[in-house]
Amino acid sequence: MKQNNLLLNISDQQLQQAGLTRAQARKSLAALDYRDNDVFRHVMNAENPVSRKILTMYLSDLLHRRIVWIGSEATEPVKANFREKGVRYDVMVRIRDDQGKPMLVNLEMQNYRMAESLSLRSQGYASRMVSDQIEVGGSFDFIPVLQIMITKRMPEMKASREYLHYHRYTNEKTSKRMPKERCRTLWIEMEKTQALERIPTEQWRISDKITYMLRYSRDPKKQKIIHELIEKEEVIRMMEEKRMDFLKDTSYAIAKMRMKYDEMDEKTVYKKGIKKGMRKGVKKGVKQGKISLLKELLRQKWELTESDEKVLDDLNEAKVNQIVQVLNRINTSEDLHHQLKKLSDSKHEAENITQLFYTHD
Repeated sequence: MKQNNLLLNISDQQLQQAGLTRAQARKSLAALDYRDNDVFRHVMNAENPVSRKILTMYLSDLLHRRIVWIGSEATEPVKANFREKGVRYDVMVRIRDDQGKPMLVNLEMQNYRMAESLSLRSQGYASRMVSDQIEVGGSFDFIPVLQIMITKRMPEMKASREYLHYHRYTNEKTSKRMPKERCRTLWIEMEKTQALERIPTEQWRISDKITYMLRYSRDPKKQKIIHELIEKEEVIRMMEEKRMDFLKDTSYAIAKMRMKYDEMDEKTVYKKGIKKGMRKGVKKGVKQGKISLLKELLRQKWELTESDEKVLDDLNEAKVNQIVQVLNRINTSEDLHHQLKKLSDSKHEAENITQLFYTHD
């Protein structure tokens, strides 16, 4: 199988850095699903040449335009105030086609269990993409935005056999598009790509193959077609290579650490020699274990200084958990101190507002 050949390209040192044996890596690769948000972001982002090529081919085919440039945009917009609901886009890019026309595109891999809120979520994301372009004192002009919602199924679209659904702002009576309409939503029902199996894969579009791969890469009943796509299509092989890269990338280590944090209950702490029944000791053991894991991961990015070690040792458990959530943005000592300052500033802002409220009352 192709994934086993890819596994041979990982060195023992890289496996050691990821904390995996070769057998564990093989098992982990089989479990990696493109529909998992972390895997999806890793494969479809525009921050490296391979992923950029995959995304360019996918969007060019979906949008029926030749994309000649693609660049990454911030996936976590800055909040205007501490009460504002945070937004984290899966993949946010700015593109330009061969006619020079730009567009802001967000791709969201959505969980079907959230079906009831998907429509509102898509509108909220698109609105944020527009509002972030409009500045005080400026005009309301903005580049077109496209919200792509990739989901398993849309209950409202049961009658349609198509898996792509375009939505735009139109007049309710005439169905004419709004003048200078620049907001679009594209819904992708991955499960309906199963209908493609009626025709040879050679007749599938590039976007068909990629979408099918996103949905059915782990389905045991679809492996014959999956292996055929891997063997015959370059872009699918690139997707598989990026999926393999995930095993040796920091993102995997972060995912592992988050799982370990979730599993770090009292039983785990006791196994490490913490005395039973000592609640304070248990809490301290959990904190020390988390800090140890955090240090282990950060050392893969840079050599921790004595000052770095002290800063980490002084963190309380809440701050450790918050730092873990932004590990992707921490690559140096400066980044670490910057994130800690943001946490501190946010806490002080909340305390000041609370104090003003009670003073006023």
